Amino acid sequence: MEYKYEVRSLLIKLDVAEEFRSTILGSIWAKGERQTSEAAREYIRQKESEGVISTDQTDRLIAVVDDYTIRR
Repeated sequence: MEYKYEVRSLLIKLDVAEEFRSTILGSIWAKGERQTSEAAREYIRQKESEGVISTDQTDRLIAVVDDYTIRR
């Protein structure tokens, strides 16, 4: 749950457009939880290529995904 709060506040801090915040948060969470952290990172990169988020925003979001990834 801490992850969701951190990403939500980061999306606001990074000034991601409000209409995209909940979709991005939910999709990153779902892909990371149900698929892999790589799927979550790929989704973030896809949003960058679509022009929804900038390179800096992409880097910061991927850093959070990496911080919460448990490697086994």
